[in-house]
Amino acid sequence: MRHLTKLLLASVAICAFAVSAEEVTVTKELQAAMQDIAVHSKVVTVDGSGVNPGNFKQDSDSATLQIVMLAKPSDGAAQVSSDGEVIFLQKDTSEKEQQSLFATAFYLKAKAREAASQPAGVHSSP
Repeated sequence: MRHLTKLLLASVAICAFAVSAEEVTVTKELQAAMQDIAVHSKVVTVDGSGVNPGNFKQDSDSATLQIVMLAKPSDGAAQVSSDGEVIFLQKDTSEKEQQSLFATAFYLKAKAREAASQPAGVHSSP
């Protein structure tokens, strides 16, 4: 658990940088939301035996960030769910990639929070 806490803190430090392969502009408001999510998310480790990113049933609690430790390489690549609620890891996922996955998850969760707080019909640019 201490290792995940270190990853969480390291992820907060890189929130100002690109969070994926493509360039992403992170506003100060979005960065603040990402940091708030990083600090207040409950990180839950889930046994990945018998699951893969395609068949995993995530919890319905947006206050949690589920970390699924995939059992074998054929279960899928390390990745973040499209809503940022789940991070799938392989046992050999590098620390740098783990940090990037955490930052991506916080970014996606912050974008979802931002979209949910806007009045209907108002959309922010991607």
